Amino acid sequence: MGIPMSAVITPLVLAAFVVVSDLIYLVAPGLDPLQLVTQAFEGVPSGPLSDVQAGVVLAVVLILPGSLVMAAAWLGTRALFRGAGAEALVRVLGGRPPRPDDLEELQLENVVAEMAIAAGVRPPRVMLLDGPVANAAAAGSSQEDAVVLVSRRLLDELDRDETQGVVAHLIGAIGNGDLRVSLSMLSLFRSVAVVMSALGATLGSASRRTFLRMVRLALRGPGTGAPGGDVARLDELLAEATESHDRDTERLSRKRTGLIDLLRFPFLMAHTALWLCRLAFMSFVVGPLLALVWRSRRYLADASAVQLTRHPDGVARGLAAVFARGGAVPAAAWAAPLFAVGPRSALGGPVRPGGVRSGIMGDDFGWLSGDPPMPRRLARLRRQGASVDLATGTRPLSWPARLAVTLFLVPIGIALMGCALAITWVALTIDMLLLCPAVLALHFVLRSWLGS
Repeated sequence: MGIPMSAVITPLVLAAFVVVSDLIYLVAPGLDPLQLVTQAFEGVPSGPLSDVQAGVVLAVVLILPGSLVMAAAWLGTRALFRGAGAEALVRVLGGRPPRPDDLEELQLENVVAEMAIAAGVRPPRVMLLDGPVANAAAAGSSQEDAVVLVSRRLLDELDRDETQGVVAHLIGAIGNGDLRVSLSMLSLFRSVAVVMSALGATLGSASRRTFLRMVRLALRGPGTGAPGGDVARLDELLAEATESHDRDTERLSRKRTGLIDLLRFPFLMAHTALWLCRLAFMSFVVGPLLALVWRSRRYLADASAVQLTRHPDGVARGLAAVFARGGAVPAAAWAAPLFAVGPRSALGGPVRPGGVRSGIMGDDFGWLSGDPPMPRRLARLRRQGASVDLATGTRPLSWPARLAVTLFLVPIGIALMGCALAITWVALTIDMLLLCPAVLALHFVLRSWLGS
């Protein structure tokens, strides 16, 4: 996915580098970044290149600059989540510390400490969530700054063995290193969105204002604002950037085309190519692979919970109880993978009373989601000694039906990825036809001005 995305961004990065180098040389004639780059290539041996060598050079030139931008965006968002991910989740959900006069909440702290000692990890902080959903989550970037969030409703409606089973699942995930895995996954999606927002900033004033607020957020010094507020604010700005882009695109479609619009067109094509690449590769390649990884981590955390509690029935009953009460936590869609039971624990629609899912697909196509289907989680726990079962209310599809649906989806995925690569090639061609002449003309004007 990164190769076509980097190829789309590279011409824009090179054009920006040329213009910025001219402006720097205009202000400080003794400093010329473009000349420094040129001098760096003077020592490279010249001569005819073979087809393989020419292809390698072209690939490096097309991919490397864009890859550096994508890597910088990923590292920045990852650092943001590492520093404030747990606090952001607590702040968004309105978490609070346990009340010292509440025996159940004090018992929860004891259960968390007991499971942490059994797992050999540092006891995480405990926070309570007041709301209608019964669920629990583990957040943070490592074992040292982990936070366990448990809803008050879960304490009210689950017995001690069930609560201990859910907590043991979270402690097992912390001990297995799942916090670092989730940090990388969340920052991946955010970094792509940030780069798309930067491209959309050239299309209109609304997108530009939103992106400038992102820049101010990135440049703000550490320790400013409420803990975790930066992550929550970034999510708000990314959602606002999508709306701003739609408004600017609609406005551009209604106005008459001018010279400025022709200069904007390469950025619009690059934004479209990135959007299509993200849609195609996330839906049919990267998304299913990440979902496969995360489902395996959930299954491993369930098995770790059985080892910690030595009570497979308590773990199974706890997870089934959370599933029956609905796993979707409002105002925290970005943190859904962090919860013990996600909102899509079985594909096919919302939870009906009693934990029954509606829809014809049931959990047959759970590979499309990172949430493991609850019936399959319980089946694994039964093989570890549990006796809890769960009726999903859906009839499993036969193997021929599943094969037919898979064969129907595969050509669609291949066609969509082919369209993404074709749009990438079109965006590169438009850059050569529109952006390169404009940048070269501006470069010639600036250098002529300096020469005079």
